[in-house]
Amino acid sequence: MRKVLLLVLALLAGPALAQQDPVIALRAASEQIESATAALAQTEASDDRVAALSDTIVSLENGLASMRLALRASVAVAEEKREALGRNHAELGHLLATLGKLENTPTQLLVLHPDGALASVRAGIVLAALTPELRGTAQNLRQELDAINALNVLHADALANLKTALQTLQQARGELTEAIREERTPPANPTDSVRNLEQLVRASDDLNDFALQLVARLPQERQPLDSTFDSLRGQLPLPVNGTLARGYNMANGAGVRQPGIVLSAPSLSLVRAPQSGVVRFAGDFMEYGQVVILEPAPQQLQIYAGFGQVYVSTADVLESGAAMGLLGGEMPDSAEFLAESTGENDKGTESLYIEIRENGIPVNPHTWFAVN
Repeated sequence: MRKVLLLVLALLAGPALAQQDPVIALRAASEQIESATAALAQTEASDDRVAALSDTIVSLENGLASMRLALRASVAVAEEKREALGRNHAELGHLLATLGKLENTPTQLLVLHPDGALASVRAGIVLAALTPELRGTAQNLRQELDAINALNVLHADALANLKTALQTLQQARGELTEAIREERTPPANPTDSVRNLEQLVRASDDLNDFALQLVARLPQERQPLDSTFDSLRGQLPLPVNGTLARGYNMANGAGVRQPGIVLSAPSLSLVRAPQSGVVRFAGDFMEYGQVVILEPAPQQLQIYAGFGQVYVSTADVLESGAAMGLLGGEMPDSAEFLAESTGENDKGTESLYIEIRENGIPVNPHTWFAVN
């Protein structure tokens, strides 16, 4: 009996501790989303509404990502508790039945032992020690069941908040698109430079060829990376709130190796410039769809592909954190958003392809971005 009791006490102690982090994380994510939602209402009065909306969208995306992780963790904890109680159902029933018998048995009978008085004394000592533990175990069981019920209520509330937050995020994206449209000056007639760039796109065989020709036509003298710029290695924020789906120079679904990385993120995620620079190209390019090529320094090009909507134009000068566009896809529902992404083409997710070239030569983006 003592062996079974110790087993159950250990069983109850583990999940009780494990549930704390997910619950706290859920509350923190909810607070982050509430704060971002409140900030959205204040963007109307902002001096730089585009920047304010961009910051709000990123905050909402971060809060939703945190809530997704916390929900997964808390659901796992609740399921672990249910499975543990189910696996030990017989032992728990035995303990509760034993406790009931002890409570209904006269004290003088509990200490009688067939091996004599000394054994009876020992039995009395053991029972005296076990009875409070058994009662405590029964209380713990009730608390565990209450904890499971509380987690279920918490999950229901979080899912409701998640649905509302997704709708708020979509509203913020719509307002950002409109704000950028209002700020942008209507395009003039195409210049010779733009027409030449369009011809270059049509004449290029692939993205590599286009990047090489683009480097060759840029007027700046190509110099080695200076020490100030080099200090940013490994420090640049990812342009989108996503996860690494394909590493540098790994083969894609067609078996073709590409000199870049792929980030997987929820559909319509905001893509921001990781640092200031000049947009050397923005537009459609072959099977890559809408592409943005940013030049943060005369000796480097950053290539981003996978946009569903691009906010920038060729020759734009961007500040760090400026909105470059949105990923493709459609707004995921709650179930699609919560689904764990394991690859580039999972439902509810889109991919952002990133290349970095220094003097025309591809380098591993891992050396520049804080990729985890």
